[in-house]
Amino acid sequence: MAMTAAVKDELNQLEITKPCCRKAETSAMLRFGGALHIVSGKIVVEAEFDTGAAARRARSAIADMFGHSATITVVAPSGIRRGNRYVLTIA
Repeated sequence: MAMTAAVKDELNQLEITKPCCRKAETSAMLRFGGALHIVSGKIVVEAEFDTGAAARRARSAIADMFGHSATITVVAPSGIRRGNRYVLTIA
């Protein structure tokens, strides 16, 4: 069962201040929505989100805690998917 938009919005509004909790949240987001790829001999992490707020939250946490920059790409709806998808890429 997928979480509803209201639950996702509520979770996104929580402020997590403890570094261990932010790392746990970020790792869960990458684990459930992410994949590893090798591009030109380098490891690239990609994670797909259905809300821009979640993608921005993950990007911010990764930059703050690990010092890596990430890009967010908006993927238009296609097939059975009705809304935009947001792909976070960490090279």
